[in-house]
Amino acid sequence: MKYKIRNIIAMIILMNCFTMISNAQETKVTSDLEQWTSIGITKKINKHWKISLDQEFRFKKDISQFDTYFSDLGLGYKFNKHFSLGANYRFYQNKNSEGVFKTQHRLSSDIKYKQKINRFTLAYRLRFQNKDEDFFTSTSSNKLYNLRNKFSVDYNIKKFKFDPFFDVELYRQIEDINTTELSKLRWTIGLEYSLKKYGDLELFYRIENELNQSYNKDTYILGLGYKFSF
Repeated sequence: MKYKIRNIIAMIILMNCFTMISNAQETKVTSDLEQWTSIGITKKINKHWKISLDQEFRFKKDISQFDTYFSDLGLGYKFNKHFSLGANYRFYQNKNSEGVFKTQHRLSSDIKYKQKINRFTLAYRLRFQNKDEDFFTSTSSNKLYNLRNKFSVDYNIKKFKFDPFFDVELYRQIEDINTTELSKLRWTIGLEYSLKKYGDLELFYRIENELNQSYNKDTYILGLGYKFSF
């Protein structure tokens, strides 16, 4: 009986491997190396409210071509040490296929849960995001809605200035109530360094895998960010 169960399990694993190989052959994959740099500021209004402003610059084509820059304005509300809400507006300048910068806009709203366990900090964030290049008009040629689930783990190392973190985020693209599909998977590993009263510095390496596209793209990202809080 044990051998039969083992044979069944082995057959299932082989079938899954064959399916994955077949899908990989059917879907063409492209890749690129990018570099993202950001600088931001956060102002704590009181024990519940805070406001933030971030500026980011992105390079693609193996970090040889300037591609995107945007400003991100956010407002956050903290209920307690576990739950918080957030809302953001992002103003984009993004190059199109002709190499011309085109204006885009994004609105998003978040709910976040955080739990500290000894030196670990576990967090989950649910984000609903709208991205629309014709935000101020009644028509749009590129309207996208995404539901994003993000899980993260941070660890504070005793007597060490760099704190490692890891997060994984899954994107689900929504066209209408009846049409949704997984569109992207994002993995991030990095280090955060506290400059105490001068803010925080963040270094990270990120992998983005596009899903369910005719030409899935794997993007490898080197990131550097700085944020000042007061």
